[in-house]
Parts: sequence; structure tokens; C-alpha cells
Amino acid sequence: MNSHLQSRRISAVWQQGMARRRFLKLGLFGVAGVAAVAAGGFALLRRSPLDDQPVPPWATGLSAAEFHLFERARQALLPVTGTALVHSDKVPVVQNVQQTLSYLDPVTRKELGTGLGLFDNAAVFSHGCRFVDLDDAQACEFFDRWGEGSVIQRTLATVIKQLVYSAYWQEEATWAPVEFDGPVSDRWGLPYLGNAPMPESPNMASTLSEGDNA
Repeated sequence: MNSHLQSRRISAVWQQGMARRRFLKLGLFGVAGVAAVAAGGFALLRRSPLDDQPVPPWATGLSAAEFHLFERARQALLPVTGTALVHSDKVPVVQNVQQTLSYLDPVTRKELGTGLGLFDNAAVFSHGCRFVDLDDAQACEFFDRWGEGSVIQRTLATVIKQLVYSAYWQEEATWAPVEFDGPVSDRWGLPYLGNAPMPESPNMASTLSEGDNA
């Protein structure tokens, strides 16, 4: 799967999650603002040792915080040690993420950047440090918890996972251990038909239904 096609899928997931109700999109920035202010009140917790580490020269399309977030997500989401799978540090996972993000329209890219900052800093409230400083078990638990949370949380967790997983598996070097010979859609020229609907919790579905009937 190429980065341009993946960017369309990421954009669709983001828009689907954020467009449920306009107040949800506004809520993203409101919550992000609260998180930023609150985290600023705990400057020592908000800072990360990674903040002082330089990013590679190729990472021109990511902020330093985004680079470190995707590096941490790569390590947590792709635990291949002890398997026949290619280690994620042997393929350009974060470079591929950057390439995919470069195809997003400016508005979506800016919104997603705000969301990534929220995801990173929100861990301060539950773990006393940012997401980038969690260990593997904590990072996976954080993803699981957000995957069952609000629409905003589920959307962010889904987008980050899709970016990381697709960035890994799009590399041909990762295919041989699972005996995969390439996407059928690419070989046969099948068109992209869009994303399946995101799962909704019963409470959220009920809330949206009541809003539609109001």
C-alpha cells in the first residue's frame, strides 16, 4: 500500500471520528487546551528526556514531539523480538509515517497534530509522564484504554495505530516471514472503496440518536 492511498484512509478515519458532531471537534481543541495548561502546571512531569535529543535530518515533516511519539509507538506496537518478523528498526517506519502525513490536506494535518499532542500529554494525568516516556506495557495499556474511550480518544488511538502498522507492513522486507506476496489490490488494480464505520459504544450511539431526534 502506498503512502498516498494510506493518507486517504487516515484522513477518512479522522474526519469520520471528528465529524460525528461539530462539538466533538471543538471539544478536541478544548480538551487539548486544558491538557496543555494543566501539564504546564507540572512542568517537571511534562518535560521528557527525549526533548533534548535531536531528531534525524530527514524528519522535516514532523515536529520533534511527533517524531518521538511515533518512535515510541513503533516500539510498543511492533513487538517482534523472538519472532521471525523483521524488527521495526530495520525498516523506515517513522519515515513512512511522515510520508503519509505529508499527503494530508493542511487543515486535517493541523488538527491531527493537535490531537497527537493531546495523546502524548494526556498520559501525564494517569502515569505522571508523557506517552513517549512510558514503557512498552504501559504504552500498550494506554492504547487499549483510549481504544475504549470517547470518540476523540478512539479516533486518535486508531489513527496512530493505522499509521504505524501500515508504515511497517508497506515495506516489502516485512512480507517474507508471513509468506505474503503483495497486496492483491495493487496487483489487480482494485479501487479503494473507503473505510468501514468506526465502532461506537452503546452509550455514544444512544446519545447520537437522541441528538438526531431532538
